[in-house]
Amino acid sequence: MKKIEFLFLATLFAATACDDFLDTDVLTSKSSENYPSTLEEADQMLTGIYSQLLFQDPEVSSQYFMATLAGDECLGGSIIGSNCMAANLMKYTDLNKFNGYGESGNWVPGVWQRNYKIIYRANVALQAYENFTGWTSATEKNRHLGETYFLRAYAFNELVQMFGPVPLRTSTDMNYIPRASVEEVYGLIASDLKNAIELLPAQNYVGASNSMAGHATKYAAEAMMARVFLFYTGRYAQTELPGSISKQQVISWIDDCVNNSGNRLVSDQRNIWSYTNAVTEKNEKGYRYNYAVNNGLQWEGLNCDETLFANKHNLQSDWTYTWWCNTVAQFFSPSGDDIDKEQSYPFGQGWGAGPVSPAFVNEWKEWSDNQNYINADQTEDPRLTGSVWSVRAMDPNNKGNVLIDAKLTPDEPDYTVSKRYCEQTGYYEKKYINVLAYDGSFRSFGLVMYPDIASSVASQSQSLSNIADFITIRFADVLLMQSELKEDAEGLNKVRARSGLAPVAYSLKAIQDERRYELAFEGIRWYDLLRWSGPSLDFAGQALNKQKGFQIINEAVVKQMPDFDYAVRLKETQGYWYIPQNEIDLSNGLIEQNPGWGAEGLYTGK
Repeated sequence: MKKIEFLFLATLFAATACDDFLDTDVLTSKSSENYPSTLEEADQMLTGIYSQLLFQDPEVSSQYFMATLAGDECLGGSIIGSNCMAANLMKYTDLNKFNGYGESGNWVPGVWQRNYKIIYRANVALQAYENFTGWTSATEKNRHLGETYFLRAYAFNELVQMFGPVPLRTSTDMNYIPRASVEEVYGLIASDLKNAIELLPAQNYVGASNSMAGHATKYAAEAMMARVFLFYTGRYAQTELPGSISKQQVISWIDDCVNNSGNRLVSDQRNIWSYTNAVTEKNEKGYRYNYAVNNGLQWEGLNCDETLFANKHNLQSDWTYTWWCNTVAQFFSPSGDDIDKEQSYPFGQGWGAGPVSPAFVNEWKEWSDNQNYINADQTEDPRLTGSVWSVRAMDPNNKGNVLIDAKLTPDEPDYTVSKRYCEQTGYYEKKYINVLAYDGSFRSFGLVMYPDIASSVASQSQSLSNIADFITIRFADVLLMQSELKEDAEGLNKVRARSGLAPVAYSLKAIQDERRYELAFEGIRWYDLLRWSGPSLDFAGQALNKQKGFQIINEAVVKQMPDFDYAVRLKETQGYWYIPQNEIDLSNGLIEQNPGWGAEGLYTGK
């Protein structure tokens, strides 16, 4: 058997109790002839795969970052120093218009490489686990195998959703191979997830102190199978997944997840997000977020009961290992150049990516105004102000008890932001944003919540100290997928009732609306648009083309949002990103570029 040399980052993948944070050991070179030799090393091998989920910078390696900016919830934003409407200086704005070359295209190779690292490490582990004889039980071996199958499926799913046909690597052979068909890739994904469902124990790892928090479970695999089924069958107009995975089989798995996982909807959807945490609301100077206090919100914590699968983070980050913190929050926080922390409290500053589209806010307001509510005195969907922060809500004359309750207004922006930032709208998403607390100074809330465990670097940098979970799958999504698969309103109305909305009859339109607003800013909308469009992509194109008719601020100057035809661009590319050029070059012609990525297809700054 061929000897395989590989390198794993040995980390302890743990929850975020004070004495239980992710820690690091040295990078250790091992080979398939001697590794793993102990159960501890088998755990390290598995952790080495998980470590690649904790992306270093969303800008260069995150599917979430790309999908959020490509959809119709957010604009691109930018941190380019000047001339932000010049095509050669665009960055995040390119993502919103489905472009990306040169400086603006750095993220594409990052996503490709990160996922193939996961796949390679998973292939190594699958081979090694079968040969390892030190298992304490068959259950322990099956759990390691099941998690590895899940992670390989997770990586291939990201790749095929983003790039379409991709090389199907199922061994440790590193030679270049042609792209497999979409059907072949989904066949492996379905097979891997089925293996994971059958191998993983029927356990639940919720709770911040659970030492297994962050590990895949049988129920996470069942939910992932439903997500893959809905995307594949919708996007490609099919009735089942390759490998004869039928709709009825997927329904049986999603029913098992709903009925037996032990996951539940938390009391208020807003309590999932870290701006409702206790230390933000309690401090000696009286800083508090009135919106959270006045609505009786209380954070239900890390690894809450609604979470089926999430990236875990800690306070051990430094500038070498930035992925241990939730760097998404840094990217999606507003520019700090002109916003006073006293005024913006509890929201910290960041790099200005993903300003929320006013068109999205206005559609949500209109939808909310036309809903029926369970209680007669309720007049709006609480998730709107629970998910979107309006900079306009800052009260510059009320320092010390700073934020009034957010009132989202559809008007043109009327504030001043940094001259370095583009496409600012005055709206930011609140689910993944830097959240501060006050303990003599303004610091990330995790540093105040866990004052004794931060690394010296993380304790000095807001960029490295956000501990909020990055949630990939949660129970509300599971309920909505169950309703869509079964074409009944039971799961749909459970999600609506949690936010005070009256029940409705089942329809695909009702599912589409509920998913749009319940799951806003969670990296799901872009792929929902694609799957509901089918091969024509008309549904997505029409939704994306609503991003016009409002004003934005570019370099502190109010301008009209460019009238860009997203639908045309989407059909040029068929919804696929470009294959990294170095992969094409190194493959000696085995890999071809996706359609629509010639220079003539790129945005020119209209």
